[in-house]
Amino acid sequence: MNFILSLPKTVRKGSILLFFLIFLNSSLLLAVGNGLSAYPSVGFKPTDGYSCFHLSARNSSLLTARAAPSSLYARYTYTHIAMSSAFNLVFYAPNDSIAKVASDSVFKRIDFLNIILSDYLDGSEVNRLSATAGTGEKFYASETLFDILQKSVCLSQQTKGAFDVSIGPVIQVWRRAIRRKYFPDKYEVKAAKKAVGYRYIKLNAKERSILLKHKGMRLDFGGIGKGYAADESLLVLQHFGITAASVDAGGDLTLGDAPPDKKGWEVEVSSGGKDTIATHTLTLKNCGVATSGNTYRYLEHNGIRYSHIVDPQTGVGLTTHTRTTVVAPNGTTADALATAFSVLGIKKGPRLAKKLQNIEVWLLEQGVMPTHFISVRNFVLNKH
Repeated sequence: MNFILSLPKTVRKGSILLFFLIFLNSSLLLAVGNGLSAYPSVGFKPTDGYSCFHLSARNSSLLTARAAPSSLYARYTYTHIAMSSAFNLVFYAPNDSIAKVASDSVFKRIDFLNIILSDYLDGSEVNRLSATAGTGEKFYASETLFDILQKSVCLSQQTKGAFDVSIGPVIQVWRRAIRRKYFPDKYEVKAAKKAVGYRYIKLNAKERSILLKHKGMRLDFGGIGKGYAADESLLVLQHFGITAASVDAGGDLTLGDAPPDKKGWEVEVSSGGKDTIATHTLTLKNCGVATSGNTYRYLEHNGIRYSHIVDPQTGVGLTTHTRTTVVAPNGTTADALATAFSVLGIKKGPRLAKKLQNIEVWLLEQGVMPTHFISVRNFVLNKH
C-alpha cells in the first residue's frame, strides 16, 4: 500500500507561494492573500450564502520552481506545545538563521490560531461568537475564523453531520463528565443536543458575517483545529522558501514536498489498541494524514467504555470503537474526516468514502466483534 499523494497545496491571500501558479479559466492567477483557498475537490458543493471553492488536481496546471541541490539543505527539528498538543516541525532549510526565524514564525501563527479557536479561553473569538447564539445578532468575524468555519460547515454538510462543528454543547457535557468521572444524565445530554446543528449556522461571505440561529449553540473546532493549524504552519514555512516539511500537530500530519533525495515522508499507520499489532508504512507527500480513536481518552461506566468522540446524532460517546486513519489533500480535511469516519464506523464509513475524491481511509473496529480492518482507496496520484 505504499504510494505517494501528489496534490495541490492550500493557497491563501497574503501568502505569495512561489511554487504555485494556477491557470484557471484560461487566465493566469497568481494566488496571493488570506481568504482564498484552493483545496483539491472532496466533493464539496456550494452552500447557501457562500461557496466552497475547490480546485481539482486534474483541471489545474501547476508550475513548480526548480529545487535546489539537496546538498544545500540541512534537516531541522523544532517542538512547541499548543492546543494541548506537541507540534513537531521537521523541515529542510539552507541555514540555521532561516530555520530559526521560520520555526519561530510558525509557532507564533499557531499561538495566534489558538487565541481565535480555543473554547477554553474566555476571550477567544470563537467564544465571543458563541455568546451571540440565538440573539439574532450578526458576528463579523476575522478572516481566519470565517475561513475555518466555512471549511467546517462544508465538511459537516459533506459528512451529513457525522462531523459537526456545532457539537460544542454536547462536548461540554462529556468533557466535564470525563474530567469528574461520572456518567452524564440523559436529560442533560438531550438538552445539549437541542442546540446542535450545523444547518443553524448562516454564513455571509461578502460581509464575512456569521449568524448562529439557535440559543445555546456553541462551536467546537476540536475535530478540525489541529489539522488546520498544521496546514497554516506549512504555509508559513513556504514564505521562507521551505517546501520540504512535515508538521505533526499532536498526531495530525500535514506533509509538504518530499525530503531531499527521497520519494516522500514515511508514515507508519498503527491500528492502535492492545489486541492488534497491524501497521502500515506509507510514503507520502503534499497531503494530510489524521488518525482518530479512543485509545487514550474515554469514560468507563458499568463496564462499557465511552469514547471522547461523540456521535452528534445521539449525543453519546461512541461505544463501538473504530480506529480511523485518513489520507486527504490537506490536514484540515483529514482531521475532520477522521472524526466523521470514527462516528460512522465500519458499516457506514465505506459508503461515505466512496462518494469522496482524493482520500484514502483505513478503518479498524475494536469491540465485541473480532477486530476487522478495511481500506477504502478512492483517488491516488503518482503511486510508488
